[in-house]
Amino acid sequence: MKKRKNNKGDENMEIAFLNSMVMTWPGIYKAEKISLEDVHKCLALCNGSYKSFIGHKSTALFLQELLGIRIEQSRKCFRQRKYQKAICFNLKGRFPENKVLTKEDLKNAEYQFYLITRLD
Repeated sequence: MKKRKNNKGDENMEIAFLNSMVMTWPGIYKAEKISLEDVHKCLALCNGSYKSFIGHKSTALFLQELLGIRIEQSRKCFRQRKYQKAICFNLKGRFPENKVLTKEDLKNAEYQFYLITRLD
């Protein structure tokens, strides 16, 4: 994760956790792959201010265990604000249609984190 000078006040903006790579509002976005260590750095930079928009209970539980923070399941809509960051948990593989993944499925799956920033 590249560190950049922050003059837009986004260190005080809540980070969102998502479980899909989506644009939640029209605009220009930047998406960069980040490591698990980078996820922890992002949380530290925003003073632990985050909100979960993880829609699947098993994913929320898996991320909670992986990150060591409370991640709640939430089916609420999320609208990303200008300069706001979102951490996206993205599964690399495809799973059978209508398969509800368990926490064990997720532990064995390949995944990647992305940091998505809305730029306008």
